[in-house]
Amino acid sequence: MLDFQTALYQLRQFLKENNLRFTNERLTILEEIFQFADHFDAEKLFNHIRKHHRHISRATVYRTLDLLSQIGIITKENLGNDFASYELAFNVPHHDHLICVECGKVIEFSDQLIEDSQQKICKKYNMVMIRHQLQIFGRCKEHQ
Repeated sequence: MLDFQTALYQLRQFLKENNLRFTNERLTILEEIFQFADHFDAEKLFNHIRKHHRHISRATVYRTLDLLSQIGIITKENLGNDFASYELAFNVPHHDHLICVECGKVIEFSDQLIEDSQQKICKKYNMVMIRHQLQIFGRCKEHQ
């Protein structure tokens, strides 16, 4: 099971292998990401960080998110709004998303019938599935 220490190790290794510097800013951003239990966007993270770490710039947050996504520590998704959403890539079982087009509410779900159907479709077309994202857009109970 991957945890913060494993993510930190992965970050340090990636930076070392690519001749990039390990900075306190990158460490702080990684620590703060582990405080989120759900999806977050760059602005939400930036505003959260700025409360305690005023010296970290918005550009540093965006660059670090791209880096962490490239490493595989977080996943980057478009959940139907104008900006990317992120979540930790590990310790999270596979899930899909229901997204309200009115308020942006995101409901995570998993359905074995859908997973089985996707595998059957891949087999039918001689495709080996590496990954997938399913996003269903609609209106939540409050906006019907």
